[in-house]
Parts: sequence; C-alpha cells; structure tokens
Amino acid sequence: MNTIAERIKFAMKVKNKKQIEIVRDTGISKGAFSSYLSGQYNPKLDKLQLIADSLDVDVKWLSGENVPMQTATQNTDTVQQYLFYNNSCSEYLIDDTFDTYIGLMNEHSALVPRFLVLVNPSMNEMHLLPIFIKKDSSRFYNCPPALLIPNGHSTFTKDFDSVHMVLETSVIYYYGINTETCEPEITELTYSQSEKCYQITDGQFIRPIEEFEKELAKEALYLKQNAQ
Repeated sequence: MNTIAERIKFAMKVKNKKQIEIVRDTGISKGAFSSYLSGQYNPKLDKLQLIADSLDVDVKWLSGENVPMQTATQNTDTVQQYLFYNNSCSEYLIDDTFDTYIGLMNEHSALVPRFLVLVNPSMNEMHLLPIFIKKDSSRFYNCPPALLIPNGHSTFTKDFDSVHMVLETSVIYYYGINTETCEPEITELTYSQSEKCYQITDGQFIRPIEEFEKELAKEALYLKQNAQ
C-alpha cells in the first residue's frame, strides 16, 4: 500500500466513504477524483489536503509517509479494530481457489499489518499466518484468546462480509508456534453456534498451505535458536 491511490482507496474502505461523498466534500470534479483513484495522476498538495479532510485522515499518511493514518487529536474509536485489505498481488496468491488479504489491527492509532490471510469462500475457511515482527513476535505465537471467548471473536470477524465468509459455519486455521517445544503448530478453530465462539477441533481435515508452513518453520527455527 505504497501509492497515494492505494491509500485513498484504503481510507475510503475504512471510513465507509463513497466517491460521490468525497467529490461533494472537496469540490473536486468526479473525473479528476477518478484519475486519482486509478493512479493516473497524483493530486497536488492542496487537493490532497481536501481529500484528507474529507476522509478524516492525516495528509502525511495519505501522501505515503510512514506515519499513523489518524492524526494525534483524532478519536481512534472511529477506526475499526481489525479489518482485511485486499492483497491480490501477494506472492501467496496460489490459485483461483483462494482470495488473499492482509489483516490489519488498530494499534496506537495506526492500522498495522499483522496477518497474511488466505480465504477459500467455497469452503468457508480462512488461513491466518502472523506477520512475525521480531520485536513482538511472541504476541502471535498462540491463537488469539479472543476467538475462544463467547462473542469475543467480533474483533476478528466483524469484517467477514468483506471477505465473503459466513460466521456460523466458518473454520479458521491459525498458524502458530508451540512455545514449549518451539515447533510449528496449526490450530483448527470451528465456530460453535451454541457457544457463540470458536472451539479448537481435532484438525484431521486440515489441508495446510505449503507456503505458510515454510514461513512458520522459519520463525520456529529462529525461536529455537534464540532459546538455546
């Protein structure tokens, strides 16, 4: 998400704002704004500031700088805690069976990439691989406890419609690491309608994603070497 066009489209999704609303707010013509969205032209700073104001985001972030999307004075409650960003150019785009996304979490008023996500809509299943950032990798070695708490899963599942998942019959495969053995561990989570949360199931039908397994093995080896 490095271009201005990508950031405008991403902010529009996060803020649930339509093109016609931004055109109305900014006075920018529909044709000009469409050219910004397509990446054909980049808006000049004055136009970019108008777009940032309409989207209620930091103009520096919108221009591509490595700063939080929200400004320091904004209420971060207006930003979703977790959402999916389409990642159709991913190296993990295996075939037409899976859709690829990046899972972003709202941390300190910035949306931080935390998961590589593969979704198989026909099977209603999701594969979650943490993006291991060395300074806080351990946060994601184990399956997020919120998924196992009644209604606690909403942080992760509120945006399911956008990835064509149905909560009630969904299955999540979490690619984590057993911190006692330093071995890769894939956990199968099946949603229980009666308990209103995910439950760990036997995993006998897991069909692991080979590329995800390789990334997991690298992190497990790193953990094992640093534990010695």
